[in-house]
Amino acid sequence: MKTAFLNGFMQEEVYIEQPQGFEVHGKESHVCTLKKALYGLKQAPRAWYSRTDTYLQGLGFTKSEANPNLYFIVIGEEPLILVLYVDDLVITGVERLIEHCKGDLAAEFEMKDIGLMYYFLGLEVWQEEGHFFLGQGKYIVDILGRFHMEDCRPMSTSMITNWKKLHASDFELVDSTLYRQLIGSLMNLVNTRPDICFAVNTMSQFMYELERFIGSLQNTFCGTCRGQWIMVWTTGRGME
Repeated sequence: MKTAFLNGFMQEEVYIEQPQGFEVHGKESHVCTLKKALYGLKQAPRAWYSRTDTYLQGLGFTKSEANPNLYFIVIGEEPLILVLYVDDLVITGVERLIEHCKGDLAAEFEMKDIGLMYYFLGLEVWQEEGHFFLGQGKYIVDILGRFHMEDCRPMSTSMITNWKKLHASDFELVDSTLYRQLIGSLMNLVNTRPDICFAVNTMSQFMYELERFIGSLQNTFCGTCRGQWIMVWTTGRGME
Protein backbone atom coordinates (compact mmCIF):
# COMPACT_ATOMS: atom_id res chain seq x y z
CA MET A 1 0.00 0.00 0.00
CA LYS A 2 1.45 3.32 -1.09
CA THR A 3 1.91 6.23 1.36
CA ALA A 4 -0.04 4.34 3.99
CA PHE A 5 0.24 6.82 6.85
CA LEU A 6 -1.13 9.64 4.68
CA ASN A 7 -4.47 7.81 4.56
CA GLY A 8 -5.15 8.10 8.27
CA PHE A 9 -7.72 10.61 9.52
CA MET A 10 -6.90 12.63 12.61
CA GLN A 11 -9.17 12.23 15.64
CA GLU A 12 -7.39 14.86 17.72
CA GLU A 13 -6.87 18.55 17.01
CA VAL A 14 -3.36 18.99 15.65
CA TYR A 15 -2.00 22.27 14.33
CA ILE A 16 1.00 22.86 12.10
CA GLU A 17 2.79 25.92 10.81
CA GLN A 18 2.02 26.97 7.29
CA PRO A 19 4.24 25.01 4.89
CA GLN A 20 7.17 26.95 3.51
CA GLY A 21 6.24 28.45 0.14
CA PHE A 22 2.49 28.16 0.81
CA GLU A 23 2.06 30.93 3.39
CA VAL A 24 -1.08 33.04 3.10
CA HIS A 25 -0.11 36.68 2.57
CA GLY A 26 -1.07 38.79 5.54
CA LYS A 27 -1.76 35.73 7.71
CA GLU A 28 1.77 34.47 8.24
CA SER A 29 1.15 34.07 11.98
CA HIS A 30 -1.81 31.73 11.42
CA VAL A 31 -1.55 27.96 11.68
CA CYS A 32 -3.22 25.09 9.82
CA THR A 33 -5.49 22.40 11.22
CA LEU A 34 -4.29 18.95 10.26
CA LYS A 35 -7.10 16.75 8.90
CA LYS A 36 -5.03 13.78 7.73
CA ALA A 37 -1.93 12.22 9.20
CA LEU A 38 1.61 12.94 8.04
CA TYR A 39 4.75 10.82 8.20
CA GLY A 40 6.68 11.63 11.36
CA LEU A 41 3.56 12.42 13.36
CA LYS A 42 3.33 10.24 16.45
CA GLN A 43 -0.41 9.74 15.91
CA ALA A 44 0.09 8.61 12.29
CA PRO A 45 0.41 4.82 12.88
CA ARG A 46 -2.68 4.74 15.10
CA ALA A 47 -4.70 6.88 12.67
CA TRP A 48 -3.73 4.62 9.78
CA TYR A 49 -4.57 1.44 11.65
CA SER A 50 -7.88 2.87 12.83
CA ARG A 51 -8.97 3.72 9.29
CA THR A 52 -7.85 0.35 7.91
CA ASP A 53 -9.53 -1.53 10.75
CA THR A 54 -12.81 0.33 10.19
CA TYR A 55 -12.72 -0.27 6.44
CA LEU A 56 -11.92 -3.99 6.68
CA GLN A 57 -14.63 -4.63 9.22
CA GLY A 58 -16.98 -2.67 6.99
CA LEU A 59 -16.24 -5.20 4.25
CA GLY A 60 -17.34 -7.98 6.58
CA PHE A 61 -13.96 -9.09 7.94
CA THR A 62 -13.67 -10.22 11.55
CA LYS A 63 -10.65 -9.25 13.61
CA SER A 64 -8.83 -12.12 15.27
CA GLU A 65 -8.84 -12.07 19.06
CA ALA A 66 -5.38 -13.61 19.14
CA ASN A 67 -3.77 -11.18 16.68
CA PRO A 68 -5.28 -7.71 16.06
CA ASN A 69 -3.50 -7.54 12.69
CA LEU A 70 -5.20 -10.68 11.34
CA TYR A 71 -8.63 -10.51 9.72
CA PHE A 72 -10.75 -13.26 8.24
CA ILE A 73 -14.06 -13.73 6.48
CA VAL A 74 -15.92 -16.84 5.36
CA ILE A 75 -17.98 -16.64 2.17
CA GLY A 76 -19.86 -19.73 1.13
CA GLU A 77 -17.72 -21.94 3.39
CA GLU A 78 -14.57 -20.54 1.72
CA PRO A 79 -12.28 -18.59 4.09
CA LEU A 80 -10.29 -15.52 3.18
CA ILE A 81 -7.51 -14.41 5.53
CA LEU A 82 -5.78 -11.01 5.50
CA VAL A 83 -2.74 -10.01 7.55
CA LEU A 84 -1.84 -6.34 7.97
CA TYR A 85 1.74 -5.33 8.73
CA VAL A 86 2.19 -1.52 8.63
CA ASP A 87 1.67 -0.84 4.90
CA ASP A 88 1.92 -4.46 3.70
CA LEU A 89 -1.10 -6.70 3.22
CA VAL A 90 -0.86 -10.46 2.87
CA ILE A 91 -4.00 -12.17 1.56
CA THR A 92 -4.60 -15.91 1.32
CA GLY A 93 -7.62 -17.89 0.19
CA VAL A 94 -9.24 -18.99 -3.05
CA GLU A 95 -8.26 -16.97 -6.13
CA ARG A 96 -11.76 -15.63 -6.75
CA LEU A 97 -12.07 -14.13 -3.28
CA ILE A 98 -8.55 -12.75 -3.36
CA GLU A 99 -9.18 -10.86 -6.60
CA HIS A 100 -12.45 -9.48 -5.27
CA CYS A 101 -10.75 -8.34 -2.06
CA LYS A 102 -7.92 -6.66 -3.97
CA GLY A 103 -10.50 -4.79 -6.02
CA ASP A 104 -12.24 -3.51 -2.88
CA LEU A 105 -8.94 -2.37 -1.38
CA ALA A 106 -7.84 -0.65 -4.60
CA ALA A 107 -11.11 1.27 -4.66
CA GLU A 108 -10.33 2.79 -1.27
CA PHE A 109 -6.52 3.01 -1.17
CA GLU A 110 -3.71 3.37 -3.67
CA MET A 111 -2.35 -0.15 -3.91
CA LYS A 112 0.49 -2.01 -5.60
CA ASP A 113 0.05 -5.72 -6.29
CA ILE A 114 3.42 -7.51 -6.12
CA GLY A 115 1.98 -10.98 -6.75
CA LEU A 116 2.79 -14.15 -4.87
CA MET A 117 4.73 -13.83 -1.64
CA TYR A 118 8.33 -15.02 -1.82
CA TYR A 119 9.97 -13.17 1.07
CA PHE A 120 8.31 -11.50 4.05
CA LEU A 121 9.87 -10.40 7.36
CA GLY A 122 12.78 -12.80 7.00
CA LEU A 123 10.52 -15.70 6.00
CA GLU A 124 11.16 -17.31 2.62
CA VAL A 125 8.18 -18.88 0.86
CA TRP A 126 8.08 -21.31 -2.07
CA GLN A 127 4.70 -22.29 -3.40
CA GLU A 128 3.74 -25.36 -5.39
CA GLU A 129 0.45 -27.03 -6.15
CA GLY A 130 -0.89 -28.18 -2.80
CA HIS A 131 2.29 -27.28 -0.88
CA PHE A 132 3.91 -24.30 0.81
CA PHE A 133 7.61 -24.43 1.69
CA LEU A 134 8.79 -22.13 4.48
CA GLY A 135 12.40 -21.40 5.35
CA GLN A 136 14.72 -18.76 6.81
CA GLY A 137 17.99 -19.55 5.07
CA LYS A 138 18.94 -15.93 4.41
CA TYR A 139 18.04 -14.95 7.96
CA ILE A 140 20.28 -17.72 9.30
CA VAL A 141 23.18 -16.53 7.17
CA ASP A 142 22.59 -12.98 8.43
CA ILE A 143 22.66 -14.16 12.06
CA LEU A 144 25.94 -16.02 11.57
CA GLY A 145 27.45 -12.97 9.87
CA ARG A 146 26.20 -10.58 12.52
CA PHE A 147 27.84 -12.56 15.33
CA HIS A 148 30.98 -13.42 13.30
CA MET A 149 30.30 -17.15 13.22
CA GLU A 150 30.33 -17.84 9.48
CA ASP A 151 33.06 -20.44 9.95
CA CYS A 152 31.58 -22.20 12.98
CA ARG A 153 31.44 -26.00 12.93
CA PRO A 154 27.98 -27.49 12.26
CA MET A 155 26.48 -29.51 15.11
CA SER A 156 23.91 -32.32 15.04
CA THR A 157 22.28 -31.20 18.32
CA SER A 158 21.18 -27.73 19.35
CA MET A 159 22.87 -27.84 22.80
CA ILE A 160 25.75 -29.53 24.53
CA THR A 161 24.48 -32.34 26.77
CA ASN A 162 26.53 -31.56 29.91
CA TRP A 163 25.97 -27.83 30.21
CA LYS A 164 24.47 -28.15 33.74
CA LYS A 165 27.75 -29.64 34.96
CA LEU A 166 29.73 -26.53 34.03
CA HIS A 167 30.45 -24.13 36.89
CA ALA A 168 29.75 -20.47 36.21
CA SER A 169 32.20 -19.36 38.90
CA ASP A 170 35.09 -20.63 36.80
CA PHE A 171 34.45 -18.20 33.95
CA GLU A 172 34.37 -14.49 33.28
CA LEU A 173 31.33 -12.40 32.48
CA VAL A 174 30.36 -11.98 28.84
CA ASP A 175 28.85 -9.03 26.98
CA SER A 176 25.24 -9.08 28.18
CA THR A 177 24.02 -6.78 25.38
CA LEU A 178 25.49 -9.01 22.70
CA TYR A 179 24.02 -12.10 24.34
CA ARG A 180 20.53 -10.60 24.49
CA GLN A 181 20.79 -9.62 20.84
CA LEU A 182 21.64 -13.23 20.01
CA ILE A 183 18.67 -14.55 21.98
CA GLY A 184 16.33 -12.09 20.26
CA SER A 185 17.61 -13.17 16.84
CA LEU A 186 17.15 -16.84 17.66
CA MET A 187 13.62 -16.28 18.96
CA ASN A 188 12.65 -15.10 15.46
CA LEU A 189 14.23 -18.22 14.02
CA VAL A 190 11.98 -20.69 15.84
CA ASN A 191 9.20 -19.83 13.37
CA THR A 192 10.66 -22.42 11.02
CA ARG A 193 12.97 -24.22 13.46
CA PRO A 194 10.75 -25.67 16.21
CA ASP A 195 13.53 -28.14 16.96
CA ILE A 196 15.52 -25.39 18.69
CA CYS A 197 12.68 -24.10 20.90
CA PHE A 198 13.94 -25.89 24.01
CA ALA A 199 17.49 -24.64 23.52
CA VAL A 200 16.33 -21.04 23.01
CA ASN A 201 14.16 -21.29 26.12
CA THR A 202 17.07 -22.63 28.16
CA MET A 203 19.50 -19.99 26.95
CA SER A 204 17.01 -17.18 27.62
CA GLN A 205 17.06 -18.09 31.33
CA PHE A 206 20.55 -16.60 31.63
CA MET A 207 19.73 -13.08 30.46
CA TYR A 208 20.97 -11.36 33.61
CA GLU A 209 23.69 -13.55 35.10
CA LEU A 210 25.84 -14.22 32.10
CA GLU A 211 29.03 -16.18 32.43
CA ARG A 212 31.66 -17.19 29.94
CA PHE A 213 30.38 -20.76 29.75
CA ILE A 214 27.16 -19.41 28.29
CA GLY A 215 29.30 -18.30 25.40
CA SER A 216 30.17 -21.92 24.77
CA LEU A 217 26.45 -22.69 24.59
CA GLN A 218 26.13 -19.85 22.12
CA ASN A 219 28.91 -21.26 19.95
CA THR A 220 27.48 -24.76 20.00
CA PHE A 221 23.95 -23.57 19.36
CA CYS A 222 24.87 -21.33 16.44
CA GLY A 223 26.55 -24.33 14.86
CA THR A 224 23.11 -25.86 14.36
CA CYS A 225 22.01 -22.84 12.32
CA ARG A 226 24.28 -23.78 9.47
CA GLY A 227 21.98 -26.60 8.38
CA GLN A 228 18.95 -25.78 6.23
CA TRP A 229 15.68 -26.84 7.83
CA ILE A 230 12.50 -26.23 5.84
CA MET A 231 8.90 -26.55 6.98
CA VAL A 232 6.39 -27.88 4.49
CA TRP A 233 2.69 -27.07 4.71
CA THR A 234 0.52 -29.44 2.75
CA THR A 235 -2.96 -28.29 1.83
CA GLY A 236 -5.56 -30.25 3.76
CA ARG A 237 -2.97 -32.09 5.87
CA GLY A 238 -1.13 -29.41 7.80
CA MET A 239 2.52 -29.13 8.73
CA GLU A 240 5.08 -31.79 7.88
